[in-house]
Amino acid sequence: MLTHLTNAYHSAIQTQANLRHRQITAFDKEVAQSVFTAGLLAIEDSSLNVALYRVVSAPTGSGKSSYAQAFAKALIEAHPEGSVLFLVETIEQAEATFQDMLALVGGSNVAVWTSAHDSLTSADSINRQWGYVPEHRFSVDDLTNYPIVIATHRFYMGSRADKAIIYKGKPRLLTFIDEKASDVSIFDVDTGLIKTVRDKLAERHTSNLEHVEKLTLLHNHLEEIWQTSVSKASFDEIPHIDLSWFNSEHANDYITSSDDQVRAVFGFGRSLARGFAFLSRYDELGNGARFVGYEMNMKLRPGTILLDATADIDGMSLLVGNRKRVRVPKVDFKNLSITHIEPNISKRSTISEIMKTAKRARPYASWILETIKQNSRSGEKVLVVVHKAMLDHEYIPGDNRDFRKPYDLDGRLVCFIHWGSGVGSNRWKDATAVFLFGEFHIPKRSMVGNILGLKEEPATSTSLSPFQSPNPKALQSCAKGKELSIIRDGHLCRWLKQIAMRGNARNIDGEGVCGIQRLYITGEFERFILHKDRMFPGATLATQINPDQIKQGGIKGIASLLYSTKDTEITTVELHKLTGVSFQKNKRRYLSNPIVQKAMEDTGFIFLDGGGRGNPGKFISSSAL
Repeated sequence: MLTHLTNAYHSAIQTQANLRHRQITAFDKEVAQSVFTAGLLAIEDSSLNVALYRVVSAPTGSGKSSYAQAFAKALIEAHPEGSVLFLVETIEQAEATFQDMLALVGGSNVAVWTSAHDSLTSADSINRQWGYVPEHRFSVDDLTNYPIVIATHRFYMGSRADKAIIYKGKPRLLTFIDEKASDVSIFDVDTGLIKTVRDKLAERHTSNLEHVEKLTLLHNHLEEIWQTSVSKASFDEIPHIDLSWFNSEHANDYITSSDDQVRAVFGFGRSLARGFAFLSRYDELGNGARFVGYEMNMKLRPGTILLDATADIDGMSLLVGNRKRVRVPKVDFKNLSITHIEPNISKRSTISEIMKTAKRARPYASWILETIKQNSRSGEKVLVVVHKAMLDHEYIPGDNRDFRKPYDLDGRLVCFIHWGSGVGSNRWKDATAVFLFGEFHIPKRSMVGNILGLKEEPATSTSLSPFQSPNPKALQSCAKGKELSIIRDGHLCRWLKQIAMRGNARNIDGEGVCGIQRLYITGEFERFILHKDRMFPGATLATQINPDQIKQGGIKGIASLLYSTKDTEITTVELHKLTGVSFQKNKRRYLSNPIVQKAMEDTGFIFLDGGGRGNPGKFISSSAL
């Protein structure tokens, strides 16, 4: 079979190239080989009933999704029981994948199901909800008859997943997951939300109030815990009561609700009934509380291949043992220039605080627009990423997500999107400037839930105790604290790289070099320096920072000065004047810091000790030696 599969795969790749009127490059062949290797390993996993993710972390724009489609075509031709399930994030991506596969394998071999592709829903209803009606539609019961099926991550997580998983009475041989789905669902609620949902449902369903009684039981239990607790710990175990009803089929109808509030409350109830929930206090004083439930989303089945451009940096493989990466070619990011811009906000402020009031949010929005204008040119296509609240409150134009309808910013063609969206899309692939304002942070309580969920650990006083310290440095001294750091940095790096690669950098040439693009970021500078080469090897880095910000001193002041200066020499006297940093007592500590060392490596500076009074030490560029 291997010879037949190999020949069929190469033929499918050539067919794809012909359909797209493009040549197959040396870089294409390397990515294709990575997908082929993952496919063979996953077939073996399927035959041995071994549940693993075979991970292909080839970068965005490398063609890994296309070669997965070619492998699917080859498999159903070469294997008598060949069958494949494709899982994508959005309905838009499901339709695009279906059209690609339709051209490749024909209508008798592929089907797609999403709420927009449901043949049992009227065309008028679909058009009202989605703005178009797909030409090809299917019922969920049709899926078992097709060797290749396309569905969304969310469908796969639901109660009808078997409709897509089973082909002719057996589990499908392979599953391709295109971009990582959320491994763990987090249900973050308070007693007020539970009461709101209970009252809402009581008004809708007056004939059967069983669910209202169960929500009252849940509400009163949590309210009593909060009111009587004397603990000030960051996280607490929740005492057990009988909440088994939330595991019932009747409760499942609410957990799959399209209402986010209903889904969160009933999802939390089920999590607590299974022991996967805890109390989280707002701060070290014990003021305010949230109740956090968690559960695994994606049931891992034998024969699974994960196509995720950032699987090599998200830290998951360091926490769990079910991800095995195959070798992938590296991209050279020498055409990507990165500029870190220090945001125009006070040192102790956060973006989340700024967005709470129009008085602070509007000046921040004006600074964003002015920063875009200063760093782009008229006629240029620009992608801008901000926090969702900036668009929701219309501080930033919110109706310009596509270059077919861009926002005109003094002649610049600008699309605005928010953190948490956009992964997997290529609609902004012509943007030559990408701006990332802020970062996509998640609360510490969500990270704790993610760690416990990935390991399927119940929330007990023992499992929660390593996360209690509010001091990040104290957490680093224990294994769980290090896991928290891995999850945080991996999450932030993943989102930064995923969104940065929505622009022209995703257009990789035949030699594996990214497209020409400028990237502007405003997130934490020190962390970016440490992870830059993992995310964008070969990219250049510079800074835009005003003198007052450099004078804040410390490690950040030194690094910012090295990345922003045009001078080839900086004496310790000048360093002190510009940054406030004195090398008289702390030289060794500063020069041994990994962030300063990385900044020196990137900028080509070395440090030369002075020769006594009147001959101070200095940073000197290697170009001046």
